[in-house]
Amino acid sequence: MANLPKPSALKLIQGTQRKDRSQPNEPKPAIARPKCPAHLSPKAKTAWKSLVAHLEGMGIISQPDGMALEQLCAAYAEWRDLIKDVEKVGYTYTATGAGGEPLIKANPAVAMASDAQKRIRGLLQEFGLTPSSRTKVNAETPQQSDPLEDYLNRKR
Repeated sequence: MANLPKPSALKLIQGTQRKDRSQPNEPKPAIARPKCPAHLSPKAKTAWKSLVAHLEGMGIISQPDGMALEQLCAAYAEWRDLIKDVEKVGYTYTATGAGGEPLIKANPAVAMASDAQKRIRGLLQEFGLTPSSRTKVNAETPQQSDPLEDYLNRKR
């Protein structure tokens, strides 16, 4: 996956935000829990609940993130199902050739699981949820400014 620009909220918690490189007109959606799509499979819904809790704790989830999160959870559920198939059938299977001879073929679920895994990794990185994308995360929660307190404490 290409190196895409990170949202400012993610840069802030990673401690990599710089004013000279920030986008002053970047949309800043409110932190909000997107609604879990009803059509997700039970595995995907379980992943959704877990991921939303982590993202809320990091302060980087918003309503517009729902579609990307939906794709991540669906890909995760797909990957889990494909891995079960590989565990059951194996990496290869035996088929019968045109002349009746046995042929060893690759289980298509292996390639499909690999593809799902790549999609999962890319989406996890988008949300800052892989070890390498977290390396610069500052565990301290960003301080929220209180406008009334700022006004009362301003220097006159």
